[in-house]
Amino acid sequence: MQFPQPYSGVPMTTHPVIVKSNSAQAKTYPSRYVAGAETLDRAELRVIALGTGYPARRAQGCAGFLVEVGNGDAFIFDAGAGTNAAFNTLRVPYWKPKFFITHYHLDHIGDLPAYYDFGQSNGRLEPMRVFGPDGLTEDENIESVVAALKQFARWHDHSKLGNLDPRGFDIEPHRFTADAPQLIYNEGGVTITSFPVPHGIYGAVGYRLDYAGLSIVYAGDCEPSTLTVEQAQDVDLLIHEMFNPPQTYVDFMGWTELQAKIVAWTKHTSPEAAAKVFAATKPGLAMGYHAIVAPGTPQSLLDGVRTGYDGPFALAQDYTVVNITPEQIVTRATDIVPWDFIVTDAEYVQRMGGVRTDPSLMTGLPDWLENTTIPVTEIEAFKQQLADMGGR
Repeated sequence: MQFPQPYSGVPMTTHPVIVKSNSAQAKTYPSRYVAGAETLDRAELRVIALGTGYPARRAQGCAGFLVEVGNGDAFIFDAGAGTNAAFNTLRVPYWKPKFFITHYHLDHIGDLPAYYDFGQSNGRLEPMRVFGPDGLTEDENIESVVAALKQFARWHDHSKLGNLDPRGFDIEPHRFTADAPQLIYNEGGVTITSFPVPHGIYGAVGYRLDYAGLSIVYAGDCEPSTLTVEQAQDVDLLIHEMFNPPQTYVDFMGWTELQAKIVAWTKHTSPEAAAKVFAATKPGLAMGYHAIVAPGTPQSLLDGVRTGYDGPFALAQDYTVVNITPEQIVTRATDIVPWDFIVTDAEYVQRMGGVRTDPSLMTGLPDWLENTTIPVTEIEAFKQQLADMGGR
């Protein structure tokens, strides 16, 4: 089979529709997904690729997947550079996602500050919840990452206190060990299990999400592992990384052959190795991610997978969408509206008691610098109102 050209508006998949059950209740989907235009059934999952490559380019962000659940919850697995820009076009309010980080390579956490920042000013009125594993040392875990992020954002936060709701300034880390499979999340009918994976050093995990009899495994970055095979048996969707052949990185990124083979073969997974995982797990749909997707690259990835696996396979591009129901698994592309506004959720804001703005928390400029601003009558009157409220 020949894959379609990347970025052609057609998903790169061998099976756009996988029938699980010949039920009359099977849902009908438009040929392309339009953000905000489709409601989820109660027993349904929607997975959208926010970032699928390395390094981040305009066409591909680094690693990240959004999972929306029929109960209204949303989860983001990894937050690599470029994923936030994709998220901002998908009409999901900032308060919803909970973050699950597989490991602390920067191409998997680089956009955490962006999610933190934009959530503050766009309606997140509770702590940003971030889950992540332990590392080899005490300063290599999700708590240390969050502490570093808060230090990184210290001037940012100081400057915005008083003009934004202070509830948006909290990040809540959830730390767990990475040495055995374990249940780390159980809310609203959704369970998420972490499991260790081999990826360079200790401290990398994959995740399995189960909801309403539906299941997803996101293995993160890893070599092929029996641990992944154990956790992904008969899963609906297995998202497993695969790197391009080493020569791709030699030809297009200037790596040496030794460097390319170390990275592609001993820290990551080749298509031929991913095929062994897929064959051993028999997922409803096997999906590869983390490869450079560009004209000329997808076919070698499919051909490599086909050396050992003949089941349904998709190569993720940014904005690839997979809907999972009890009846079927449907893979589509997304119609992107790049200039769309970030959405907020008025119902949520009301439920949280409204936005609380307290100008008395503002620090403001020193007088000598404030005196250099060019006055505008209406704005000067407003500044006086702020001063009367205790602000600067």
